[in-house]
Amino acid sequence: MGIFSFLGKKDRQADTPESDRDASRRKPASEQARSSSARSPARNLQQRDAARATAEKIDAIESEMTSELGRSSSKSGSQNTLPPATSKPASPSTATGQPANSQPASTSALPRLDNTTAFGLDLKAGSVVVASSETHPAIEEAAVLFANEQNDLVEQMLLDAIHDPSLGEKSGMVWRMLFDLYQVMGKQDKFENLSIEFAAKFETSPPAWDDGRADLDNTVQPSASATPAITFSGKLDESIVKQLERAQKLSEKNGMLRLEFARVSEVLPEGCELLLATLKKLQKAGYELILVGAPELASKIRGIIETGRRDATDAPWLLLLEILQLLNREQEFEETSIDYCVTFEVSPPAFIAPKKVSTAVELPDLSQEAESEKFQMPAVIDVRSNAFNTITDYINRHEHAVLDCKNLIRVDFSAAGQLLSLMAPLTGQGKVIELCNVSYLVAALFQVIGLREVAQITLRKN
Repeated sequence: MGIFSFLGKKDRQADTPESDRDASRRKPASEQARSSSARSPARNLQQRDAARATAEKIDAIESEMTSELGRSSSKSGSQNTLPPATSKPASPSTATGQPANSQPASTSALPRLDNTTAFGLDLKAGSVVVASSETHPAIEEAAVLFANEQNDLVEQMLLDAIHDPSLGEKSGMVWRMLFDLYQVMGKQDKFENLSIEFAAKFETSPPAWDDGRADLDNTVQPSASATPAITFSGKLDESIVKQLERAQKLSEKNGMLRLEFARVSEVLPEGCELLLATLKKLQKAGYELILVGAPELASKIRGIIETGRRDATDAPWLLLLEILQLLNREQEFEETSIDYCVTFEVSPPAFIAPKKVSTAVELPDLSQEAESEKFQMPAVIDVRSNAFNTITDYINRHEHAVLDCKNLIRVDFSAAGQLLSLMAPLTGQGKVIELCNVSYLVAALFQVIGLREVAQITLRKN
């Protein structure tokens, strides 16, 4: 097929024009009638001559280009030899590492990821390189099983996978995941045996055994006994709906709840109404409440109300009275209730001593870092963990939030989804989130759930 075959030129003799009879067969009768009445014999002859001339020009150009390509090919030698014109183009899967029917994801909407983000591995160079965006089934299944604490199944799956030729460039990732697994399980003998096999296969140094991390999965317990907490920060407005829904679910599951208000900067009537309704529900259900920063919240509510000024809603007044009651400040409650009665011309509410309510000072920032320091992730993150609140607080205070995962061993599957739900809106607000020193097992899980599309992920070096 010639170079211009895509233009529809068929194999034919250049000087053999299409006959009038052949052309008329393809035309409807009405068109033939119009053509015969509108064209003169001389005009038909001119058009045939023009068509013949055009075909000859195409053949000449095609011949010239073929000659040029031949001369270029002979000059460049074997290193730059062009494929024959009849060879088929490489399939998308061969050229890009992606299936033929897939389309590359748009990179304009994703954060800029450096060469430590994807999970291919250049073992000889000792660095991580960008690989295909797809996750191999063996990597995906092992990551999910590890997240669900099925370590024995993960070991067998990875042992089978390291010898699977279909893994290609992802083979290095599987080896590293197996090293991480033996480190977590404290199996140093198997780790050392794998190191010998690794060095022989890849002709490079294997990862080193870390005595400080050995069997850490068994020595660090998840924060199952920690009191679930909801931290309110910034504006107390209609945006707290999701936090209040989560507070209701946590209290139902645990029977107790910690509510932190110390970081509330502004109070609006809409937020007061929502919080008031939730507080009443929690008390009516008999759940145990721990309040942090409630006096500070009361002061901020006082700043938006005024005795004698009747606003559109009395929700801020009622929330203030509710908080004073929960704090067991009876005298202050009585004085405020009188002001409320005068302002809205209603009978003052009665004071009821709180039950199953206690107060606490604000916990120190668990990260204890300055603005330029990293947040240290805990060893285990699951759905019962209290880490989500401290992570959210840390990210809210930093435009470039760096979460150090050097101590992070395991993230269960549901918690990983919560991390994604937590981080996606924050990065949408322009914040940059980086998770550094991530183990290969945890990084594989982040790959599966799509977390690397909203956060920068840097793998552990050793």
